[in-house]
Amino acid sequence: MSCSTQKGGQSEQFLKKIQEATSAATLRPNTFVPKQRTSNRPEENGSKTSRKKPKMNYVELTDQAVESMRDRDPDEPVAMINLLKFRDVADPNLGLETTSGRDCYFGHYIAGVPPIANRLEIGHSPLYLNDVNSCFFASTGEDWDYLLVPQYRSRRSFIEMITDSHYQELLKYRSGALVNSRLIECVNEKPEGYPLHLNASLPADPIIEQPGLFKDPRVNEINDRDAEQPTDMLNLVRLAGTTKPNGGVDNMSGAQGYEEYRKGVTDLYAERAGVKITWRAFPVATLIGPSDELWDEALIYHYLSRSRMLSMFTDYEDYRVNHLPKRNASIVDSRLIETTVGR
Repeated sequence: MSCSTQKGGQSEQFLKKIQEATSAATLRPNTFVPKQRTSNRPEENGSKTSRKKPKMNYVELTDQAVESMRDRDPDEPVAMINLLKFRDVADPNLGLETTSGRDCYFGHYIAGVPPIANRLEIGHSPLYLNDVNSCFFASTGEDWDYLLVPQYRSRRSFIEMITDSHYQELLKYRSGALVNSRLIECVNEKPEGYPLHLNASLPADPIIEQPGLFKDPRVNEINDRDAEQPTDMLNLVRLAGTTKPNGGVDNMSGAQGYEEYRKGVTDLYAERAGVKITWRAFPVATLIGPSDELWDEALIYHYLSRSRMLSMFTDYEDYRVNHLPKRNASIVDSRLIETTVGR
């Protein structure tokens, strides 16, 4: 998933790739169609023993977030993980009548970016874009429709684009298209001081392994999709300072323990589950989202088929005994988000 840094025409290529992807998603027979979802999580079912975290939606990029970017290397290439939840119908104040949030986002916001990007020569290209199918590990209220990851030639280029007056005019279409979102700034190389968030406050609703994962209707919708279709998993992890005991990685840093897990999975399950890592980056900030959602690693794992992926996840003789405990011992928070096959 490398990206080009050529200038002229790059933004048109960016838009064309998105248009092709969204058109293909409309036609692809196995594309996920969102359903009314329920959950087995206690806090969503009214359990008196639950810790209910109020649902909040995040759409706007704050001035504070932009200013925080200025404190980091302006010439460093950055990738931006966009997790998007579309409105059923775009904000009526936009005057688009019954236009869906999805069509508003791609047809008005994304379509308006290339002229601005070309004028500014920001050098951006899509690393990944696709529909989200299931949130395997996610906090209360998280439910995404689309994953988009563009890369920019430099942090300076990104800041120049988002502060441009013409781009600012476009933002009404982004805001009017979305009900919730995340924007996570990533870099290609391990940043100095990695892992970056060891001294930050712990998340209010940490997700290490989803309770009752394979009983959750949101996850079990995977059974309604083509078992032999290739699939991808976006993994977001926040590392522990030191590993928890009895996970097979005792007396290690969280970074060392997670590396043991990552190597074990990719080495042993490369043939068995057809798994490989197609993209790895290092988040440095959550620009749009809760302040306690802080990540150290972002990875996209590709599986040759859903059936192979599930065979690994449900392997109680090896994976869940010898590998998953290493992961769980090494992290303090995570997300696991399934998408259709990447392009």
